[in-house]
Parts: sequence; structure tokens; C-alpha cells
Amino acid sequence: MTGLEKIIEDIRTESREAAEAVLRQARSQAAAVAEEAEAEARTQCERIERESAARIAEAGERTRSTAELQRRRALLSAKQELISEVMLAAKQAVRELPAEKYFALILKMSAAAAHGGERGEIRFSESDRKCLPADFAERLKKLLPAGAELSVSERPAEIESGFLLDYDGVEENGSFDAVFAEKREQLQDRIHRILF
Repeated sequence: MTGLEKIIEDIRTESREAAEAVLRQARSQAAAVAEEAEAEARTQCERIERESAARIAEAGERTRSTAELQRRRALLSAKQELISEVMLAAKQAVRELPAEKYFALILKMSAAAAHGGERGEIRFSESDRKCLPADFAERLKKLLPAGAELSVSERPAEIESGFLLDYDGVEENGSFDAVFAEKREQLQDRIHRILF
């Protein structure tokens, strides 16, 4: 080999070695970039998995909370319905008392509601007027507070049951509907304690 061929061969060898070194460095850098990208992808996947798990847990908790709220609402509604049914049954039971007990209750209620020192009338529904015991006025007089006077009115009251007290046009409603409405909250509380 001549000197020139030897120089050319040396240049080729050096070029090949340089090219291989550049290639090795490029491969090493590519591997480092790929490794870094893979590490970043793993980090992103882990973050996404954590966020997804948190969202799923949050959605599950919201679902449980909503279901519990709906259960409590349904239970409350059922309780209120049952309490209303008991109150209606109680009101009906009072209306259906035997005449003696019914009018004894009215005597007690009207005497308690009467105004001391005033004159008034007690009015009944047409159906109650027809069943009124003959001695009702006398029995009422004995129960009234001092100075109170109540006469049994001939005018019927437009109520279903119970009575109205009329003091010169000012009426006090003692109908069972009004009494139950006035005492509704107290009755609901008592019924609730008994039933639940």
C-alpha cells in the first residue's frame, strides 16, 4: 500500500470511528430522552389514576349521600302520612263517640272556653242540635266559670262537629276541626313519640 492509500485508509478508519462515536452518543441521548419520556408518562398515568380514583370515590360518596337523603325523605313522608292518618282516625273517633260521651266532652270543652263575666251563645251543627241532651243547658250552667253565661242557640253553626261560642257576633271556634288544627303540632309530637 502506498502512502496515499494508507492516508486514505486512516482517514476512512477515523471517519468510521468518529461516525460510530457520534452514532453511539446519539443513541445514548435517544435512550435518555426515551427513558425520560417514559418516566414522565408513568408519572402522568399515576396522577390520572389517583385523580380518577378520587373522582370515583367522590361520586360514590355523593351517590350514597343522595340515596340516604332519599331514604330519609321517604321515611319522613311515610311517618307524616301515618301521623295524619292517626289524627284523622282520632278526629273521626271523637265524632263517632256515643252521644253521652260526645256531649260530655263538649260540656267540658265549652265550659273551659267560656268567658267569665260575659253572656254568649253556644251553637251546634244542625245534626248535633237534633241529638242534644235535654238537660245540656242545665249541665253546662253548673260547669261555667263565675259570671259566665252561655245559652244554647237555635241558630245552627256551619260546622261538622263541636261547637261555636258567639259573644255578640264574635265567634270562637270550638269545632273539632278547629281544635285539631290548633293542636296539630302538639298532637303530631305525641303521636310521633307513641308510634316511633
